[in-house]
Amino acid sequence: MTPFFYNPEMRQTEDDAVMVMCPVCGNPVNNHAVEELYTVDVVESDFRVRTLDDDILDSWLVFCHHCLYITHDFSLIPDNIAQLREIVDTEAYRERFSDTNPTTMELFGHYLYLLEKAEAPPMVFADTYLRMSWLCEDEEQSSKADAFREKAVSNFAKSLLVSDPDRKERSLIYYYIAELSRRNGEFERAKKTLLKMDMKQSMFRRLYDMQNELIRARNRNAALMPREES
Repeated sequence: MTPFFYNPEMRQTEDDAVMVMCPVCGNPVNNHAVEELYTVDVVESDFRVRTLDDDILDSWLVFCHHCLYITHDFSLIPDNIAQLREIVDTEAYRERFSDTNPTTMELFGHYLYLLEKAEAPPMVFADTYLRMSWLCEDEEQSSKADAFREKAVSNFAKSLLVSDPDRKERSLIYYYIAELSRRNGEFERAKKTLLKMDMKQSMFRRLYDMQNELIRARNRNAALMPREES
């Protein structure tokens, strides 16, 4: 899920380079490598990828130490780049960085502020809140994790109203709503939402069977994704 609204054709193309130019201020910045290789351990029911290496959540966001712009990938040039330049140049935005070495949660908070000021699409908010719930789970802050999951649910639902997803995308959004509702103990909402998925697609049939079993057991925990049939 792309973290900002951007034109996929507008990408810096320095082959395999980690150093690129910040699209906001033009200064050189360290970026994620074009291909970061991780050894995947498991994928959980909310699509969180667990690796055998470092937690990739800690490095999912990067920020420019020159202008303080935050993104997931500096090589992506957002459509609203002029608006973003204005936001990061405001005193209110820059004052948020009293510590230029923020924690992962603090960086997500700054990123959320940037999304709000730029009026990002609901899907971007949903993805961000979901990742913030993972951070809270890692810190054993269950009530905060529940709150972020509920915000993700609201934004996933809102995305169905303001966008026009195709059948697969729509089913995936319904799956996210069902999964996060189950994790928050909203079993009836989860069950009703699952039924809206397109069961003609084998992937969603498998996801439905997995979730249905978890809901019947009133299980709020993360589960392992079912393996694809060979």
